[in-house]
Amino acid sequence: MSEEQMKTHQDQRQSTCYGRAHASEREMLLHFLDEYRCSEDFAAEYIGQWIDISGREFVKGGLQTIHQRETFHAKLLEARLRALGGSPQCAVQPARREKEFTFYTSPEKSDEEKLQKAVGWIKDPATALKPLTDVIDQIEDGQQSKQMLRTIIDDELATIKWLQETRALLSATPAA
Repeated sequence: MSEEQMKTHQDQRQSTCYGRAHASEREMLLHFLDEYRCSEDFAAEYIGQWIDISGREFVKGGLQTIHQRETFHAKLLEARLRALGGSPQCAVQPARREKEFTFYTSPEKSDEEKLQKAVGWIKDPATALKPLTDVIDQIEDGQQSKQMLRTIIDDELATIKWLQETRALLSATPAA
């Protein structure tokens, strides 16, 4: 392919993120990094409070690891966003914030209920992460970002696995 053909191909390439078309891969990447950063930061917030009210040591132990991962991911994603010239813009909608915090920080809700809400809907982790991997798969020019995101997805898979296994364990345990 000639340089001219490659330029035309790059110009015609559509970059989409969460159903929104972007004029360039860079614009898509900035949007994605910010949205993902926002989501990871929010999850770290309510997981931190869930840890404080959980009555089960084994749940607290796993949640502590997940909390640290989510916190680290948010920081890593923000650093990459800034390195590419972007800045954090995304904020969790107040209604969603209220709903999630109320549920995950409620002492009236059991760990099993919280785990059910978090991962009960996931039959296949790869399918659940597809909206993220679809964006990552579009990245051609930003290889540093792409590989960083791929390793974060590996962490997400480990998180889903632990949450599902713990939910199954609690579901099989008779109530105290």
